[in-house]
Amino acid sequence: MLDNYEIYKEKALDSCEQVFLIEYNRSIGIPLPIVTVDNYLPGDPNYFSGQYYISIGNTWQIHLDFGKLPTSYKEFQEEVRVLTRHEVEHYMCCPFDVLTHFRMLKAIIDTYHQQYSHHLIDIVSLSGSLANQAADIIIDTKNFYRHKSETLKSEIAWIKKGGNESFKDLKRHSKLMSLTKEAIWKESLELYEDDNELKAEVESLAIKFVNGEIDNRGLFISKTIDYTHSFFKLFEQDKQDEKQQNNSETGSGQSNSQQSGKPQIAPSKDSQENGSQFNFQSPDKIKEALIQLAQEASLGQFSQILAAAGLSSLTEKEKQKIWFDAQNADIIPIIEKSPEGSNDNYSYPTTWKLGDPLEEMDMMLSFSTSPVIIPGVTTKKWIQNHVFSAGSEKKDIDLLLIIDTSGSMGAVIDAKTNLHQAVLAAYGIIKYFESKKNQIALIGFSDRITVNVDWTKDYDHIREQLLLNGSGGTNFPINRIQSIIDSSKNPLVTVIITDGEIQNISQTIAYFKEYLTDGNKLFIFLQDRKSTIEHYKTLTNYGAKVSKTLTANEMRDSVLNEVI
Repeated sequence: MLDNYEIYKEKALDSCEQVFLIEYNRSIGIPLPIVTVDNYLPGDPNYFSGQYYISIGNTWQIHLDFGKLPTSYKEFQEEVRVLTRHEVEHYMCCPFDVLTHFRMLKAIIDTYHQQYSHHLIDIVSLSGSLANQAADIIIDTKNFYRHKSETLKSEIAWIKKGGNESFKDLKRHSKLMSLTKEAIWKESLELYEDDNELKAEVESLAIKFVNGEIDNRGLFISKTIDYTHSFFKLFEQDKQDEKQQNNSETGSGQSNSQQSGKPQIAPSKDSQENGSQFNFQSPDKIKEALIQLAQEASLGQFSQILAAAGLSSLTEKEKQKIWFDAQNADIIPIIEKSPEGSNDNYSYPTTWKLGDPLEEMDMMLSFSTSPVIIPGVTTKKWIQNHVFSAGSEKKDIDLLLIIDTSGSMGAVIDAKTNLHQAVLAAYGIIKYFESKKNQIALIGFSDRITVNVDWTKDYDHIREQLLLNGSGGTNFPINRIQSIIDSSKNPLVTVIITDGEIQNISQTIAYFKEYLTDGNKLFIFLQDRKSTIEHYKTLTNYGAKVSKTLTANEMRDSVLNEVI
C-alpha cells in the first residue's frame, strides 16, 4: 500500500510541475506546491473529498491532500491538474491577495448585519464559506474558459462525491454555487434542477457575475455582495418551507428542529476542516494587509473579520493593539524637543506696583492670586527675561501620558466611549515620540492607579497597557505624577485625558504651576462638555493648553492648532 501511495504522489508532483511549467511559466514568485497523499480510510469525513487549501507562512504553498484514489492514473493526473489550477487561481485571480480576502469577508459580514441579522446565525463562521463559494465561481469559470473539458468533468465528479446527500435533496441556498456555475458555463453539470423560481434567481446572479468580465478584480467585492444577497434570499425561502412543513406534518417538527434556522453549506473544494482559501501560519506574514484592513474597518469589524479568516493565533488584545496603532498613520505632532538655555521671550509673573503702566496689570492673574485687590501687593503682571538668550540646539523631551480609566470612560472596544477615543489619541501621540526615540511613562487612574509604567522606550508595552476597560471612580493621582516627573532628567510634555473633575484641584494646580515654570509642556483634554476649564485658567496663564475635546480627532486638532 505504501508503494502504491508513493506512485500516486509521484504522479501528483509530475502533474503539478506540468501545470506550473507549461501554464504558469511566466508567473513569478509562485513556489511549487507541497503535495501530500494521505491514506484516508473508509468512514473518515475526508475519505471521498480530500482536502485542498493554501497556507501562508514563510512561503505561499498549495496543499493537495487526497482521499480515496481513482484506479486510473490518467484520471488521477487530470484531477490533480484541475485542483492545482484551482488553488493557483485563488492566488493569481480571486481573491488574489490576503487583503481582498479580508474585504470579501467584511462585505459578507456587513451585508448580513445590515439586512439579515434577524436570522441570528453565526455570520463569522459562515462568512468564510460564502467568500470561498463566490471566489470558486470566479476562478472555476476562468479555468472552464481555458480548460473546458477537464474542468467540466472534474466539477461533475466533485458534485457527486462532495456531499452525503444527493444534489436534488439539498436546500435551495445549498445549491446556489453549483447552479450558478452551470448557468454561467451554459453546460450541464447533471444537476437537473426543476425549481423555476430558484433557476430565475440563479440566472439573475449569473448575469451579475459575468458582467464586467468574470475575473475583473475591481468587481470582486460587489459580486460577493450579490452572492450574499442571493444566498440569504434562498435561505429565507427554505426557512419558510421548513416552517410550513413542520406546521402541516404532525410529529415532524421534532425531526427537523435541529436543522431549523441554520444554513446548510454544500462543500466546495477548499471548505474542509482547514477553512476556506487560506490557512494562515503567522500574522507576521500578512502585516501590511492587517494594517490596511484596520484602517478600513471598525474595531468590532476588524476582530470579526480576523476570526472569520481563521487567525486564531491572535488574542483579542493583540487585535486591539494592531487596530489602534493602524488608526494613527497621521501621527499627532506634539512638540518633542525644547530649547537649551532660556528663551528671549521667556516670561514670568511678578508684582504690579504703583507707578507701573496700568495696561501691564493682569487682572485675571491678580484675581487668581487673591480675591482682594491690593495695589502693589496682590496685583500681578508679566515680565520678560532678557538676561539669557535661547540656545541654538534642542534637547530631547519625554512624554508622560495620564489617562482616566474610571467607569464613566467606558469600554475600549466601543468607539462611542471616551476611553476608546482617549486610547486612539494616545496611540497617535506614542507613535510620534517613538519616531523620535524618546522616553514615555504612563499612568492610568480611577479610584486607584490602574496602570503604572515608569520611563521606558518599550513602546509596545505602553500600547498594551492602554488596552483595558474603565471601572471605578475618579481620584487624580497627583503624588504618583509628582514622583514620576521628579524622576525624569529631561524636559517633559505631560498629556492628561479625563472626563471627570480633578478632585484635589488646588494641590494639582499648585504643582503644575511649578512644573510649567521649569519650561515643561502640559496638555489637558477634558472629555466632558459639562466640565469647566475655569479651574485651569491659572495654568493656561503659565502656558498649559486646556481644551474640551470628546474625540481623538478633536484632540489632534487642538494640538495642531497650538504647534503649527
